[in-house]
Amino acid sequence: MYEIKLVYTSEPRTQILKESITYCVTIDLFVHHGIDCFQTSATRIAFESDRDRVLGILYLSASSSFEVVCV
Repeated sequence: MYEIKLVYTSEPRTQILKESITYCVTIDLFVHHGIDCFQTSATRIAFESDRDRVLGILYLSASSSFEVVCV
């Protein structure tokens, strides 16, 4: 399993808001880019391959709401 962590830049953020945004990110990656992934916590997303993780990092790096960290 290959994971990334979303580090939310603007605080304070509630746990529910973090979980919701992370969930929306997984849906966006699947619908717009065909990347299978799943949410493992409020701030973590897991991928089945390193290739998908790298593509996910590239697509998500443009966001101003969070920073993407490879775990």
